Amino acid sequence: MPNWFTTNFPPSRHAIENELRLALWSAGFGQVWITCTKAESPYECTGSWQGTAFQVEWEPRTVLMLKMKEPNQKLLEVFERVLKHRALAAYQSNGMVVVEWRTQSAAARFQELQSSGAQELQRLNA
Repeated sequence: MPNWFTTNFPPSRHAIENELRLALWSAGFGQVWITCTKAESPYECTGSWQGTAFQVEWEPRTVLMLKMKEPNQKLLEVFERVLKHRALAAYQSNGMVVVEWRTQSAAARFQELQSSGAQELQRLNA
């Protein structure tokens, strides 16, 4: 079944914001607000929920990265629920916590993160 993560959108910030917002709202994440900052793949959006700012970047059917200043377990759980897929890893990059989902080559990507010396790397789907 197609959803916002599997869809190649036309270059429409409104369509992207709306699809992502509706998916999050239907997952019980009702007070989230989304602003699309890049309407071409890889798509980029910023969001806010209960005073917590975050960024989401994704390439349809391939990878999604959730970025935030501090770890937020509830935000992680909502994205896992919406994606129906556990996150691969979490790490620190440029002062941000990055949580990454991969639909392909997850083991190779985790090895790449280990080799790169990603700070505070944690495997989440083990």
